[in-house]
Amino acid sequence: MKGLIAYSFALGEHEPNPCNMRLACAVDRIVKEERERGEEVVVVAQWEIALALSVEPDFVVHEHRQGDMYLDSEEITSQATPLFLRHGITKVIPVANPFLHLFKCKKLIRRAGFVSLSRRVGWVGFYKNSLQWYTRGPIRLLAYAALQFLFGYHGKVIRKQS
Repeated sequence: MKGLIAYSFALGEHEPNPCNMRLACAVDRIVKEERERGEEVVVVAQWEIALALSVEPDFVVHEHRQGDMYLDSEEITSQATPLFLRHGITKVIPVANPFLHLFKCKKLIRRAGFVSLSRRVGWVGFYKNSLQWYTRGPIRLLAYAALQFLFGYHGKVIRKQS
């Protein structure tokens, strides 16, 4: 049995946005391929991706457990961890935007004590109408990554669940 965490990318006025729809397609394909190999997959998805999934997620992360805090990748991983431990899962597949975000998510999964398994995600791109400035293009995401690394900066809380 394996785990899978679907990390959203960008936030639109109306979800799922095009990036999260592509991520949902990747989740559906990966789960199908794993099941065809006889593997059971426990799926944890951020709410923006869950809206577009064909497969039924085992758990959907809607908000940060600390209330009005930014729902970041660390929190998604943290909420997925107890479910995976209950199922005896040691290997987890991250599904995230391959441009910078996937690297970070793999690191978070390893830090949580799991083996990170690589699967092809495919092109996700950026969303020019995103409510989050740093997900509108590659230069912006690089700047955001630098802010995170140097100063511990995180995005602001934006409440959008449609």
